[in-house]
Amino acid sequence: MSKRQLVGAAAIVAVLATVIWYVSLAPSRGDGVEPAASVRVALSATAAGSGSWVRYLVTVKNLADGDFSGDVRLVDQDDDGDSAAGGSSLSNLTRNRRLPSAPVVAGESAYQVHLTVPSRKSRTIAVVAPDFFDVVTAVMGSRVLDQEPVDHANVVPVAVLSDLEGPADAIVGLHYDQFSMRVAQFGSARGFPASAIQLASYTTVVIDQFDSATLSQAQVQALRDFTGFGGTLVVAGGSGWRRTIAPLPADLLPLRPSTTQNVSLDPIARLAGVAGDGRSAPAAVGSLGAGARRLLDGPDGVPLAAELTYGAGKVVELAYDPSGESTTGTPYAGLGWSQAIARGIDQPPGTTPMATSLLGADPGFTALLPSAGDAPLPPLWLMALVVLLYIGLAGPLGYLLVTRRWRRPALFWATVPMVAAVFTGAFYLAGTALQDGLEDHEIQVVRVGPGSVNVLEYHRVLFLRRGDHEIEAAPGSLVAPLTLETFRTTGSTCERCTSQLGGLPSGAEHVLPGEHPIVDESGVVYGSVRVVATSGLSHGPQGLDARLSLQGGRVRGTVANGGRAPVWQLKLFTNDGQLAHEAQLAAFVPPGAQVPVDAQLGPADTPGRTTMAEAILLRAVASGPLATRGQAVLVGLTEPVPSRLTVDGQPPPRASLAVLEQTTTLASADSQVRDVERKWLAGATGDQKGGFTAAYDILLPRVDGPLTLTYNAQWATAVDVYDWSRGLFVPVPRQPGRDLAQSTAPISGDQVRDGMVRVRLHEPRLSWATNVWVDAAAS
Repeated sequence: MSKRQLVGAAAIVAVLATVIWYVSLAPSRGDGVEPAASVRVALSATAAGSGSWVRYLVTVKNLADGDFSGDVRLVDQDDDGDSAAGGSSLSNLTRNRRLPSAPVVAGESAYQVHLTVPSRKSRTIAVVAPDFFDVVTAVMGSRVLDQEPVDHANVVPVAVLSDLEGPADAIVGLHYDQFSMRVAQFGSARGFPASAIQLASYTTVVIDQFDSATLSQAQVQALRDFTGFGGTLVVAGGSGWRRTIAPLPADLLPLRPSTTQNVSLDPIARLAGVAGDGRSAPAAVGSLGAGARRLLDGPDGVPLAAELTYGAGKVVELAYDPSGESTTGTPYAGLGWSQAIARGIDQPPGTTPMATSLLGADPGFTALLPSAGDAPLPPLWLMALVVLLYIGLAGPLGYLLVTRRWRRPALFWATVPMVAAVFTGAFYLAGTALQDGLEDHEIQVVRVGPGSVNVLEYHRVLFLRRGDHEIEAAPGSLVAPLTLETFRTTGSTCERCTSQLGGLPSGAEHVLPGEHPIVDESGVVYGSVRVVATSGLSHGPQGLDARLSLQGGRVRGTVANGGRAPVWQLKLFTNDGQLAHEAQLAAFVPPGAQVPVDAQLGPADTPGRTTMAEAILLRAVASGPLATRGQAVLVGLTEPVPSRLTVDGQPPPRASLAVLEQTTTLASADSQVRDVERKWLAGATGDQKGGFTAAYDILLPRVDGPLTLTYNAQWATAVDVYDWSRGLFVPVPRQPGRDLAQSTAPISGDQVRDGMVRVRLHEPRLSWATNVWVDAAAS
């Protein structure tokens, strides 16, 4: 073969190699370990409750002789088993010709944990994730060993901190209508979480028969943050109160005991509507803390249970121990725990109990993120110049070069592929320069608690470089992969979501949870977008001190900004159970300043075409806490908190917008009381066959004037109101109201204590007080 032929062949090979390399797909990655034929595993998974964050319990059983060393994945998959994005909702979206067609097979959106299970053993792991993950798989090498659906059970997730198994065993046996309990027991301080992030999937934390002095400062702070952001802390006393209660911070204790006294437990039975047996038990006796209220009185007014509002949550303290020696094996154990834990269940109608101590990701919220810009293209003049130069070199200039300069016209055929190879490389270099960057659009929700801040970040990342990438969140954060779910719920706002996970066969979005959580974004195509959310904690002064009252339909008082950042467009949102209301409090609140407030509380504007984007965003943020009745929510625009999220080890250039969210209480109200009254289940007995006898506590601000009880007479067969002066329930006579389905009755002064009215209903199913209200009496 001649030299000219070798040169030509080399040029052709170079061109072909360049093209193949450019269009080739990155090889799929795995752990590289193929399982032996004898390795067999069986999976099971349960979602412990639902809410902002759900605790998934995944059990891997190794049924064979070989060891399992592979990945366990919690996968977001459609109900029909097709992991392509969208199911029926996606089919509806793709009928719009303006949207790209969905891929036949989309990559996984999953949480991935590497696990080793020895032969004939089993291991259970816990993964905290949003509630839309429904399949668990075990993968070893490239082989799927097992795949099972996740059991989303109607359970109330509770964490129990106790040296003994008695409290956890008693709580496991509780039921609230169709809801059962799921208990995680911590037998020592060594295993108890040191951050509220790790407690985010629980509704309630119980401390009983435990040496609280062994808790570290970080663990006590975790209890503070968990409660301050909306969780419920239950503390039991009894004869061991010096060991369990005394070491805890005084500001977390509704009742501050000083001695021990035997008290009758009959009030516990009367609250549940059952007969007592005269049993007594040791109880911690002392004084009430500032702002605390008594829930249940023993003889001589000794509090058996007290409650303290702490931030957005509450602390329930039992002076007695439901699992103590005096109550073990008696109905009082179950009744005591049932009455205490019920107060931690905020149950909106039609949903399961919500664990909402920390903000969690909502895929629908990502519709409010700004749409990512188009991937940049080279300037038109540069492209035209390069194309003209290429045509010249491959044509007349190349011909002149080989015929006039080199005087070898036979080589002209070889210069064309060589020029093509050179210009292909030039175009690739230009593309590489353009792809050397990212765009990140971010919305932050900054939720303020007592001395702490919970920041939920939504990131829409535009990738300008194809291949595999890593998104790393701040240490200790919870991470949610939202790309696939964003397209399912808001496809019109994320048109490139189909190519994000389905553009390449290896496309996937896997969260590797841990102290330093990472989102492994594989198979990214140029110009695609991926969406993730993170929820983390920080500490420091921030938030508002609102001293407000509702007078004549107007919100009046003052708001002081104790943080370092200003707040714009500050609004107050409330909800009466049917409609949301809002008041525009202040246009601007500088840091360190206090402003007067006098604003009308009226119907919240329905988002429409003419509604400002900021107003839609503020209402969307407020809608979450408004699902819990009686919470007044302050929201306003503020400066973003510095984000610690990085992509491939570097912080991406980002455009950020932040919203401050803070729950508050109103000191008094003379109208629209339903907007600011809070309700809890105080105790219940019965079953779905014979109906339930349920007591509800309704907490009100100060109301000057008479009150009226309103209830659904078609739902409740009997209604009683508790008389605090006599310590017993009084039947309520039926009086028809304006609505034939409703009855009304006046409430006397003896039926209100510390702003609380206790009502007992006989109902076919637990209504969670959705059929009873306390209103200001008409003048």
